[in-house]
Amino acid sequence: MSTDDRVATPPNPEETFNDFLTYAELLNTPPLARLYIYILQNGPVEIETIKADLKMAHSTTYKYIGQLEEMGILTRAEGEKPATVTVDPIRLHLETEHGDVLATPTLIAAIGRQLAVEDIRVFVERHGIAKLAAALHYTLRVMAGELTQRTAATKLGVHPVEGMTVFTALQDIVEEATTYDPYLERPE
Repeated sequence: MSTDDRVATPPNPEETFNDFLTYAELLNTPPLARLYIYILQNGPVEIETIKADLKMAHSTTYKYIGQLEEMGILTRAEGEKPATVTVDPIRLHLETEHGDVLATPTLIAAIGRQLAVEDIRVFVERHGIAKLAAALHYTLRVMAGELTQRTAATKLGVHPVEGMTVFTALQDIVEEATTYDPYLERPE
């Protein structure tokens, strides 16, 4: 995970691993991912507005805000009345034996969106988060005109109808993410 102000600093193994755990927590907790993206899109935003817009219980809202704060990606502006919160756009770049992986807020948005979009939820239930991340990769390639949806579904290893369904749902997320994800490789 990186933020713009961390790019120039030398690597710190503990911080690097903490960043990895932060991203993993966002990927494994859809309501937390949804809250993170909402704040990223709307911040600085008042906590009462978050509760109303996301229809979250008071205790749940404060639990997740506290969790984002402990992760080091949420900042409270306590000096203001009422207090507002903001989050940093984060990215995770992994170099593995299978190739490089770049995960940005767009993937976090897809994780959070499964709470509202049945096509994404069903896809994740059937195939998991790793396959959703791969589907996002192919969605970007489809949007860039590099692949057809049918070819992308074949490469993804899913039935063409299932692939086309998830690609369509993810395209909506990508189009929206162009306004808040500074790390998104935007389709032309």
